[in-house]
Amino acid sequence: MGTARRTVNKLSNKAVFRDLIPLNSLSDEHFMDISKNIVVEDVSAGRYLFGVGDHDNRSVYLLDGEVNFVDSGGRVTGVVIAGTDPARYPLANRQPRLVSARVATRSIIATIDSTLLDVLLTFDQTSASKSVNAGVQADDNWLTRMFQSDAFVKMPPADIQQMLKKMESMPVMEGDTIIRQGDEGDYFYIIREGTCTVTRQASTEGWDVPLAELSNGDCFGEEALVSDASRNATVTMMTDGILMRLSKQDFLELLKKPLVHYVDYTLALSMIQDGDMWLDVRLPDEYSNYAFKDSLNVPLPNLRDKVAKLVPNRKYIICCDTGRRSASAAFLLSQRSFEVYVLEGGLNKGVPPEVLGFAGKPPVTEAGSNTPTTTRATAATLTTTESAGPDSNAATALLQRERDAARTETETVKQQLAGLQDELDGLLTRFTLYINKAGRLEAACDEARQAREEVTADMKNLKNRFARPLSLK
Repeated sequence: MGTARRTVNKLSNKAVFRDLIPLNSLSDEHFMDISKNIVVEDVSAGRYLFGVGDHDNRSVYLLDGEVNFVDSGGRVTGVVIAGTDPARYPLANRQPRLVSARVATRSIIATIDSTLLDVLLTFDQTSASKSVNAGVQADDNWLTRMFQSDAFVKMPPADIQQMLKKMESMPVMEGDTIIRQGDEGDYFYIIREGTCTVTRQASTEGWDVPLAELSNGDCFGEEALVSDASRNATVTMMTDGILMRLSKQDFLELLKKPLVHYVDYTLALSMIQDGDMWLDVRLPDEYSNYAFKDSLNVPLPNLRDKVAKLVPNRKYIICCDTGRRSASAAFLLSQRSFEVYVLEGGLNKGVPPEVLGFAGKPPVTEAGSNTPTTTRATAATLTTTESAGPDSNAATALLQRERDAARTETETVKQQLAGLQDELDGLLTRFTLYINKAGRLEAACDEARQAREEVTADMKNLKNRFARPLSLK
């Protein structure tokens, strides 16, 4: 074990990394930046570094040992030995992976985030790199974390470069309100340094429900920009820090387009038949009025907290009335590596009303007729009940009223339950925040108590040391 550790330490130096391709073409500044993000690992024989079809966004280098390439049939198709020229290149670096990489003998590998490497190479190899915003440094942890987000993995490096050029650095203080619920959306923010809290006003009395805490590399403010709506939450700094912000126009051009993919109803229906799922992001009362059969309802305001309800490897087609809220949800879920699509135009465009289960509320007009089919159905029902006699007609009307009242009461209870669940989630989040804060305060008190005891002991020692004994006469 000690020998392996010494070998890893020996190979974890910049001279070894500098010989790797294409790290050897980076400028000194960017090479220093990326070397801080290289992970060196000692791996045992038989372990797979990656498999066929993987899309892991990593560049893997062999520093010591031997690695076999294995195809989908289990046949060895190639070998790379450390110290040879092929080992200077990342192993089978096509994405998705065309082969598996299996360690043949105990080896040492180095792993680098491919997006970060690609962006730094783009900076160095274009004249525009000299004009990148001076406030953006590639060695910042927030930038590395940002690149690991699926939202930025999908961006071409040239677009990432343009984004970084157009970002503005914004120093902030503890207690500063960055965005306020109800305001118009104007900027997209990324936290470079510091921590902030996200809250939403849940009542007219001003009760603020804590939703989340965000830190270095986290993003916020995108929902209002994507959906062209007002801010749906308030973000306040919990510490001093630095934010990077991007204007609405630049955000829509560089970030929204690559992440939000639209499909029309015909294509969406075909995808549903192939096993994909509708995700309706409207409010519960809207959803209960009419919706696709077997669709999943997760309202946009709750989507961040309810992501765990979604199946990661399943495709979702997001819908709302117009498509605006769907676009916002698609951007949010794309950041979390979900494969999602937006129903273009929403439920109001090209969707046959009969498939939405309108329950007779909006009248549906037949082709070539000005008479709504729901009206005709009602007329037919009335004719039947009248022919059955006045007593039957009165009983039917009573049953219909009771059914409508029960349905209304059920929907009211559902809405109340949903509201109570949201308040409970908010209270739990707030309780967790208070517990964390109490823990920090208790730790600070313990430190202060210990320091006070140490000072008291020091003063006592000094007093004993310098006290002069009285002479008895």
